[in-house]
Amino acid sequence: MSTRTIICGILLALGTWLGARSPVGMSKEEVKAWMKEEQREFRLDNTVIRQRFNYLKYVNRLKTKTWILYFTDEDICKTSKLVCDYMEYDQMVEMLNGKYREAGESQWEYSSGDDLIKVELIKQEWYFTIRETKK
Repeated sequence: MSTRTIICGILLALGTWLGARSPVGMSKEEVKAWMKEEQREFRLDNTVIRQRFNYLKYVNRLKTKTWILYFTDEDICKTSKLVCDYMEYDQMVEMLNGKYREAGESQWEYSSGDDLIKVELIKQEWYFTIRETKK
């Protein structure tokens, strides 16, 4: 086996592991750093602040995806909700099918560290959401 093949295998495995990393369970500061480093498509959006919720809101450049991360009183991420325009639907379903194990209709799951993360796609009239929570 060539060195090139081994290196490609390691990079592929590392990319898969990083892709399956969930913000659920991270502290608010860890989420901010993770979003900045690994989710560069998104920018923090402070245009609407709801004092009764502890959350961070990010929007992609095209404004077709909004990522809302909800935190406990201790600033630990408990839920990740990605709100998407239907023009993103096929791409997002393909990504979910490629990265995670199916766990039912419009449901997937994956391991992130010691946690099992449940992923659920929920269709709404004008948009759809992808919600991640600990199982």
